[in-house]
Amino acid sequence: MTAALRCSVGINGVNERSDTIAVQTLLTRAGMRLGLVDGRCGPRTISAIIHYQNGFLRHPDGLVEPNATTWRHLTGQVGGQGLPGSTPIRYVTPVRTPVRTGWSPATSAGPESPPPTHSAASPLPASAPAPIPANNSISYTTLLPKPARNTINKGLHSPSNRVLLEKFGSPRETYSQNDQPITNERLKRMLVTESVGPFRATGLRPAVQSLRQVMSDVQAAVPTLYNAISSAGMTVCRLQRGSSTAISNHSWGTAIDLKIGGRLDPRGDSKVQHGLLLLAPFFNARGWYWGAGFGVEDGMHFECSTSLIASFAS
Repeated sequence: MTAALRCSVGINGVNERSDTIAVQTLLTRAGMRLGLVDGRCGPRTISAIIHYQNGFLRHPDGLVEPNATTWRHLTGQVGGQGLPGSTPIRYVTPVRTPVRTGWSPATSAGPESPPPTHSAASPLPASAPAPIPANNSISYTTLLPKPARNTINKGLHSPSNRVLLEKFGSPRETYSQNDQPITNERLKRMLVTESVGPFRATGLRPAVQSLRQVMSDVQAAVPTLYNAISSAGMTVCRLQRGSSTAISNHSWGTAIDLKIGGRLDPRGDSKVQHGLLLLAPFFNARGWYWGAGFGVEDGMHFECSTSLIASFAS
């Protein structure tokens, strides 16, 4: 007799420990490499769910829901994948996960923990999920209700102007709502223009390097989403939208706006593109803060968190 799944597991899921152990156990038996079965829905578990869904969903959503398509495949209720429906789940004894550096969601079979510098950056959602359409009819540009703020950016904080000014100095002397050239010569020497995979980006050197790692993680786990990503700008020296004093973090080349399928996500409508929802755990795992957590939702925006900035050389 197959055990029942009580709540959702994965991106924006409830992620109760017993349910997560059940999903991790079934994914492992189905050949997915997710490391230790520990009841924690971190980046590797989400990556394994997406890898598994690639076999039968056009647009994987990284979520296993009770009695839905992915759960039925995992439990053998749909032919061709999963386990025979009559086979009981043999739960693996949960193991405490040690911290480890060098996390990669697709190639590593190690523990769930992201690198220790950003160990608090787990994308593990902690409360009830936002409504998500049936996973066989959703596209990457579909707009979904933004997730609750306490389910994203775990342990991460958006860096204030003070943090960036103390670290790198002011990008220029005066600002407006329009992009203007950076005049800080030291900061200019720290900027690079390089390929990060699906596009080229101009930004602070360590931020571009980190962004490339994020894109590599996404390419390995969700190649169709990777191919749909493009940039709407990284280094843009201006004020924050609607402010006459606050400097945009784009001014230091530490933030990026992304398009999915060539489309921008509308700012401030409390909805986010499905593709951005899938991207968020990969960014969070590398220490990036997602703009869906701002008071005014900015789903296309990702920026280096305070802890990630602290790891950069001045």
